[in-house]
Amino acid sequence: MEDGTLEWTKSRLRRSIRERLRAVPDAELATATTGVLSRLQAAEHLWQRPGTVALFGGLRGEPDLVQGLLPWLRARGWRTVLLAVAGEQLHPAEVRGEPDCRRGVHGVWEPQPGCPLLPASELDLILVPGLAFGSGDGSRLGRGGGYYDRFLATPGLRARRIGVACEWQVSDRVPCESHDIRVQELITEVHHRVVEPG
Repeated sequence: MEDGTLEWTKSRLRRSIRERLRAVPDAELATATTGVLSRLQAAEHLWQRPGTVALFGGLRGEPDLVQGLLPWLRARGWRTVLLAVAGEQLHPAEVRGEPDCRRGVHGVWEPQPGCPLLPASELDLILVPGLAFGSGDGSRLGRGGGYYDRFLATPGLRARRIGVACEWQVSDRVPCESHDIRVQELITEVHHRVVEPG
């Protein structure tokens, strides 16, 4: 498939997923995202040995990991970070609680200025958002900016990549290019799929 055709396919799929998201009633979204949080907490193999985990959140259809998961993780001994945007790059910054976080552009959680930056190599887990995920191969369709693909390609980054989404965002596969970084596990309100055992 030529790159231009693949980009057109990605654009069409992004548009389709966004239209589907707009059509989902708020109550149904709230139920689904609460289910995602429950399934995340139930994934005991992820949380047995405390380490450092990157969170995300804030867009419609995404679970609120800051309010719904961060306190739970800190109580279990985990170090928690949010990704700060600087130009076209993402940088991990430690957040210890909601006071270290603020709502940035489009309502997305981001670290407050002054939160300590960490090298990407210190991350053990990254909870990865996306518009769509492939259930069989961990392929991921982002929102088009390439921020996560650039970050996940950071030299020295060894963290396990966990895709987090609602079940209706999951297909057999999604368009994927050589620079697109796949997730190794995928957690929705319905399923926990391990794509690449670790």
